[in-house]
Amino acid sequence: MKIDSLNYNQLKVLLAVYKHGQGSLAAAELGISSCAVTRTLNALRDVFMDSLFVRKSNGLIPTQKTEELIPHAKLLVEQYQLLERQHSVFSPSQSGGHFVIRAYDEFVYAVHKVIDNYILPEAPNLRFDIRTLSHDCSNELIGGGVDFVVVYEGFDDTRLNYEIFSETGDIYILARKDHPILSESMSLEQLSHYPLLEIDNYNDLTCPLLVNLCRDNGLQMDVAGYTDSVATAMQILAESDNITLSCNQFTRKFVDMLPAVSYRRLSDNMIENIKEIRSEHRTVGNYILYGNINNSPAFNWVKSKLVYGLEREWRLAAAT
Repeated sequence: MKIDSLNYNQLKVLLAVYKHGQGSLAAAELGISSCAVTRTLNALRDVFMDSLFVRKSNGLIPTQKTEELIPHAKLLVEQYQLLERQHSVFSPSQSGGHFVIRAYDEFVYAVHKVIDNYILPEAPNLRFDIRTLSHDCSNELIGGGVDFVVVYEGFDDTRLNYEIFSETGDIYILARKDHPILSESMSLEQLSHYPLLEIDNYNDLTCPLLVNLCRDNGLQMDVAGYTDSVATAMQILAESDNITLSCNQFTRKFVDMLPAVSYRRLSDNMIENIKEIRSEHRTVGNYILYGNINNSPAFNWVKSKLVYGLEREWRLAAAT
């Protein structure tokens, strides 16, 4: 074996191909071409005198030799990353990489805006895969398949790290423009007369907050349905007596562009009661979640930019 020719980049390619089982996905994660992944795998096969992966219909399957190598490769890469963090000079303009971000529908546009306005101007070689979060991807975060998740409060796994970018302040009722609830005196009893449309991303709550608050006060509120799409929710509201609850300034700003839907702030007392229901473990607000797999300078730089950018965009949205 020509072990003396082994290098850091080759080990990163080996781990990425092992994780994804596809050269194209490994290339996307590392910010290199598929051809570069192929060339690196060929060089690694020469080093270890083994095919390393066998191509099958379900992807690249690691050989026994690869299974034996992976623990050592992970340890070496961790040590290289430690050297990077402690002794290398990080330059965003020269940095490459691929980051996977999942976000509640209400946050997706804001995440795109932060990347376009705060990250890519300084780090044009970074790549991002941003999609709507539709399931609990905690295991993907922990395992490194997803880099960041942008969510409301509502997570319990101690293996996850989190940073808050905004606390929940105002909470609003959204309804069609001519809905009675937007003009009449607002009380829980009046709210309970209208069916609730819950914007629900992946069943983070066993019971909608407003329904829960009504029950605590001896009232019953019907649930009209659930949707994880803000656009769908707005269409349903515009054509029905349904109401929905929102604490998201980005959603409220979106509603400002819609002629058929409007909003109204809840009373201070109702807002405080809702916050009490949600604040059992931590501050009620909006968070960026991430795991412990990636501690590279580029990862930490992107994380800081996301926190700063989303916090600033939230303040701008709240001020309008």
